[in-house]
Amino acid sequence: MSSKIPRTAVPPASSSGTNVLIGLAAAVIVLIGFNRISGIVGPVFLALVLIICVQPVKQRLLARGVPPLLAGMSTVLSVYAMVAALVASLWISAVQFTNLIPQFSPQINEFSENLRVFLHESLGIGEEQVRTIVDSIDLRAVFETVADLLGGALNVGSGMVFLLLLVMFMSIDATYFPTILAEVKKNRAPLVEALGSFARMSRSFMTMTTIFGAVVAVLNLLLLLVLGVPGAGLWALLSFVCGFIPYIGFWISLVPAAIMALLAGGLPTFVAVVAFYGVINTLIQSAIQPKFISGSVNLNMTLTFLSVMFWSFLLGPLGALMAVPLSLFARAILVDAHPQSAWLRPFTGDISASKATMAAQRAKARAKMSTATRHHL
Repeated sequence: MSSKIPRTAVPPASSSGTNVLIGLAAAVIVLIGFNRISGIVGPVFLALVLIICVQPVKQRLLARGVPPLLAGMSTVLSVYAMVAALVASLWISAVQFTNLIPQFSPQINEFSENLRVFLHESLGIGEEQVRTIVDSIDLRAVFETVADLLGGALNVGSGMVFLLLLVMFMSIDATYFPTILAEVKKNRAPLVEALGSFARMSRSFMTMTTIFGAVVAVLNLLLLLVLGVPGAGLWALLSFVCGFIPYIGFWISLVPAAIMALLAGGLPTFVAVVAFYGVINTLIQSAIQPKFISGSVNLNMTLTFLSVMFWSFLLGPLGALMAVPLSLFARAILVDAHPQSAWLRPFTGDISASKATMAAQRAKARAKMSTATRHHL
C-alpha cells in the first residue's frame, strides 16, 4: 500500500506589478482624502514650513543666552508679523482690484470691438469665426483668474486663528524636536536624515525665493509707476506671490499687468511691460536664482513643473505656492527615508553622481584624443 507524501502548500508570490497597483490604489485613496481636507492640510503644511524657516533664528537666540521662552516667543511673533503683513497686503490689493476693474469696462469693450474689426475687415475672417475668436479672448476672464488667486491666498487669512495657533503650538513643540529626533535616529536613522534634508532644502528654497521675489517685485513696481500703469502695487505684489510658483508663476503675474498696460497706455506701454518683465525674469529668476537654490533643492525641471500642476489641483492656490516644499516632503518620506529606494533619486533631480560620471567620461575622452593626437604627430 503506497502512502502519499503530503505536499506543503506554497503561497503564490505576488508579482511586482500587483504590488505597484496596490501602492497606486492606496496613494489615490490618500490623495483623495487630502483633497477633501485641503482646507486643513494646506495651512498645516504652511505653518510647518514657516516654523522651519525661523528655527535657525531661535537657535541663534538660544546660543546667545536668550531664555528659551523669550526665544520661542520671538520666533512666533516674527512669523505672526510676516503672515499679518502678507494677508494685509493681499486684502488691500483685493479691494483695490475690485474697484479697478469696473473703471476699465469701456476699454475692454473697445478692445474687443477693435479686434473684431481687425479680424473681419483686415484679415477677411468670417463673422462667425470672428465671434468665436473674440469670445474666447475674454480679458475679464484673465482678471477673474487673478481674483481667484488672491482669494485663494486670502483663504489662509480667513483661517487666521487656526494658522496662528498651529504656529504657536509647533514652535513650542519644536523645542523638543532635536531630542526626539536624536532618540528616533537610533532606530530610524534614514528617516531622520531625510527629514533633516527636507528641512534644509525647504528653508533654502523659501529664503532665496523670498529675497529674489522681493527684488523682482520692487523693480516691477518702479517700472509700472514710471509708465503710469493703474494698480502698480497690486501687480508688483502679484509678481512677488507668484515668484513661489516655479515656471508658470511668471506668466500668471505678467498677463494681467500687460493687459492693464495695454488698456491704460496702449501698445507702447504694453510692449515696455512685456519686455521688462521678460528681461527681469530671464536675468534674475531664470539665471541667477537657480544657481542659489537648484543645487540644494535637487528637483529636476519636469518634476518641478508637474509638482505645481499636481499640488494646485489637490490643494488649490496654496498648493501651487507650496508645490516645491510639498514635493520635497513627499520625496523625503517616500524615497529618501528608504535606502532600498535610493535608485529613484536621480529620476527626481539628484544627478550629482551622474554629473561626476559624465565629467569622468569627458576627461577620459579628452585624454584619449590627446594621446591619439600625440601619436599622430
